[in-house]
Amino acid sequence: MAYSTVLDDGTKIPVPTLAVDGRNWTTYRDKLLRLAINENLLRHYGGADTRPVHAMSYRLKEWEQRNTIAKQYIAATIPDTLFTRIKHLGTAHECYQYLSSLFEMK
Repeated sequence: MAYSTVLDDGTKIPVPTLAVDGRNWTTYRDKLLRLAINENLLRHYGGADTRPVHAMSYRLKEWEQRNTIAKQYIAATIPDTLFTRIKHLGTAHECYQYLSSLFEMK
């Protein structure tokens, strides 16, 4: 299942499926990050929103839910062969960084 985001002006931006060889990485990355901005998840991909250490349970639960959503956006838009390589990672940031390390300079 692919995801899309709707901007304030009503423009719908679909996130394409990442090609297994990463040939569409730049387009995929840009549209995934637009989705993240629209859904207020960009800090999860960038690593700035880290798991609370000494937080009250509601803060930790909120962080875990948002991290799961951010991870799902990636999982749903990559091929199974790439998913098997990131499914063990704990954070959306780790998943995004792994894919970026594979394809950023191709």
